[in-house]
Amino acid sequence: MIMRVLSALLLMSAVTAPVRGDANFTAETLSTPPVKTVLKSSFHLYHEGSVFEETCAVVPFRSETLHRCAYNRSDPLVLIIHGWTMNGRMEPWIFNLASALKVRLGRVNVLISDWRKLALQPYPIAAKNSRQVGQDVAVLLRWLEEVTQLSMDDVHLIGYSLGAHVAGFTGSHFRGLRKVGRITGLDPAGPHFEGQPAFDRLSPDDAQFVDAIHTFTGSSIMPGLGIKQSVAHVDFYPNGGSFQPGCKMLDIYSNVFQYGLQGVPKTIKCAHERAVQLFTNSLINASQPIIGFRCRDDSTFNKGLCLDCKQMRCNTLGYDVRHERVGRSAKGLYLRTGPQAPYRVFHYQIKVLLKNLIEPVEASLSVSLNGTGGESPLLPIILHQESGGLKSFTSLLVVSSDLGQLSSVRLVWKGELVWSSWMRRVRNIMSWNGSDQGVELSVWRILIKSGENQEKCWFCGVSAEVSRLRISEEQEFRRCRVTNTSTHSSPSTQSVY
Repeated sequence: MIMRVLSALLLMSAVTAPVRGDANFTAETLSTPPVKTVLKSSFHLYHEGSVFEETCAVVPFRSETLHRCAYNRSDPLVLIIHGWTMNGRMEPWIFNLASALKVRLGRVNVLISDWRKLALQPYPIAAKNSRQVGQDVAVLLRWLEEVTQLSMDDVHLIGYSLGAHVAGFTGSHFRGLRKVGRITGLDPAGPHFEGQPAFDRLSPDDAQFVDAIHTFTGSSIMPGLGIKQSVAHVDFYPNGGSFQPGCKMLDIYSNVFQYGLQGVPKTIKCAHERAVQLFTNSLINASQPIIGFRCRDDSTFNKGLCLDCKQMRCNTLGYDVRHERVGRSAKGLYLRTGPQAPYRVFHYQIKVLLKNLIEPVEASLSVSLNGTGGESPLLPIILHQESGGLKSFTSLLVVSSDLGQLSSVRLVWKGELVWSSWMRRVRNIMSWNGSDQGVELSVWRILIKSGENQEKCWFCGVSAEVSRLRISEEQEFRRCRVTNTSTHSSPSTQSVY
């Protein structure tokens, strides 16, 4: 049902991706309109407020509108570009983002691009129109460059969904030393852009620095609205980028009952719009940065194997991202977030070293961390066998608050084991009819690494050198007293009680 609704909304007809526009577009002197220049978009300066009527229209080639709108020629420019619309309204997120920019940056011109007439179309047509809108924005920037001496270094384009590709098409008109300073793509649209060449979508070529946040790329079960492939110098994939916590697709039925057909976009835009909320939050809560970690994919990240900030392998999501121009083949940055603002969570890798192992590939446990900042609830994890280490198992653990310096770890084994194919064959040959109730995990040491502060700490059993963990039993581990260790080996230890 949901897949059919999304398909009907987004893929209304099988049309090709937008064709490449005229690469020879130029407008070097724009004190008067170039011949045949017809802008199909309008631009509005934001000062304060939460409704579109409180903005002031800046009209290209009419310099008096700059004076009337109190455009400050010495301030940098941030331009917000909306995406496809089903209702023709300026969404509240636009004004929330504009307000956050003004509060955080102070001296800045915040412009809003209004292309609703071209966006209020069946999706394939709106996607095709995005190139025209990009040209409109380029005309505006060239005009401001001439009449206000605006430097392209001071231009930041922020585009949401289709608006992200509009920003890319805008940037494609500025090359060499006159490249746009920065483009931020907030969940750039996927349908009709996924898999397209760089000149037919947002790409790192379109600005001096391009960053993107992917929040609704979807999956094989659930189609998404955002693009999955890398489109920037730095691509963030919160919660894997496919879907977001707190966004429940089952709400589509209650929302349709309450809001009619508008309940459909209200439901599906939760994850899509989360990219906007995360970026806006980064402006409001700058003291609580959200960190992303470079990783091959979300599956690897979920094993806790990527919480490393060495060699610039981590970066700050949102406005304060470090401008890092990595190679085209660079991996994305992965992270987890909470379901609501301020969204920040704390990442830990838990590595469990086992002894006397009978080759389980995975084990299901519950873990609680205790520190100077408090104690986390028991959280379920799956321990994954670490490559190259038969007795080393690892997982990602995410907690909602800063626990400070860790002092102890509690483990509860649920009892589930996923046996290796070799062990399954042995058990079948032996006609195994028993249960795993008598099986125990012999835990030698636990290593906890914090992603946020990069600290590592070993934990030892309280009552014995090796703690025997049985099904449903709880064992406590405390900081080990390190006597001879290195950063790459497990310690020779004695427990500190």
